[in-house]
Amino acid sequence: MISEIKDNILIVGAGFAGATIARELADSGRYKVHIIDQRNHIAGNAYDPINEALKLRVHQYGPHIFHTNDQRIFDHLSRFTQWIPYQHKVEAWIDKAGYVPLPINRTTLNTLYHCQLKDEADVKNFLDTLKCHHLAPKNAQEIAENIYGAELTQLFFGRYTQKMWSLKLSELPTEVLARLPVRYDDNPHYFNDAIQAMPAQGYLHLFENMLDHPDISVSLSCTFEKTMEKNYQHIFNSMPIDVYFDEKYGALPYRSIQFVHERLQEHYQPVPTVNFTDEGMYTRQTDWRLYPGCDLGKRSEILITKEIPCSYEDNNFERYYPVKTVAGEPQKIYKRYRGEAEKLNHMTFIGRCGQYIYYDMHQVVANSLKIARNFLVS
Repeated sequence: MISEIKDNILIVGAGFAGATIARELADSGRYKVHIIDQRNHIAGNAYDPINEALKLRVHQYGPHIFHTNDQRIFDHLSRFTQWIPYQHKVEAWIDKAGYVPLPINRTTLNTLYHCQLKDEADVKNFLDTLKCHHLAPKNAQEIAENIYGAELTQLFFGRYTQKMWSLKLSELPTEVLARLPVRYDDNPHYFNDAIQAMPAQGYLHLFENMLDHPDISVSLSCTFEKTMEKNYQHIFNSMPIDVYFDEKYGALPYRSIQFVHERLQEHYQPVPTVNFTDEGMYTRQTDWRLYPGCDLGKRSEILITKEIPCSYEDNNFERYYPVKTVAGEPQKIYKRYRGEAEKLNHMTFIGRCGQYIYYDMHQVVANSLKIARNFLVS
């Protein structure tokens, strides 16, 4: 009996977008999938190898916390991992006040203003005395000021935004703050999602299971070249879309992060990751011992990681966060590249850099499943 000849698919990028599509196409039984990645590891920005010397699992590209309201996405990923329930907490370090919960909640307000707000009604009434009244908020600053007023907006978001994005809060679109819940009680959790968890054996183990399929092959430290295109029926490409088109309409802006690791004998912080909302260079600091599944035994030293935002050009062209502005220039440039991409029948751009959009992990999995399933029925 002659075996069925399967069509070849190339996937550029072994992060959540590429791995999700690869597994979906391989499971269909119709395709042989080859994944390439210019890095020397799978799992994209979720890569979390174990530091054997320190007995820690460290997220190499900053902390990744899985959260979603979509049970289907959680069930899909649960094929490849077990989970540790974890509700993420973040606190901000404020001069003269110390650590306070973020998002801003009743505890935050009572600490900063030395008051005794007792319930939700007290909090809402207090915020009413602070908030501004922008009738049709045009940017992230006006959105925040309509809730918290000018002082709290600057204290928690204005300076942080300036160093994170190298832009004023007023230059960023309203959706930048849409992910941050508004609290009127003492709820200390960062997300509202019904499902919040960390993979029990890490994201790298999840990816290893996802890519463990006879019809999936992986080549690492391998850079995409356009000459590869002739060898595949279709390509799912997570490389920066502007780079593919030789930046002919200009380079799309991204922000990046430089990570500074410090080994200490002693250290205390109340939550795994602390935000610095001051004018200093750092935005966040992580103590890896405090994340579930990351503390793997006794150690002689503590590892903390601080983050310094920068332009991607100043960080080996590591692109983390697409920049979008109220003026909309980056969005206009991307729209031109998307128009060029739509002319290519043999290629689909995927992921954060291919689609020039900020995705949380559950969002990129959902989007990639949709792309793969549409391809399978086309």
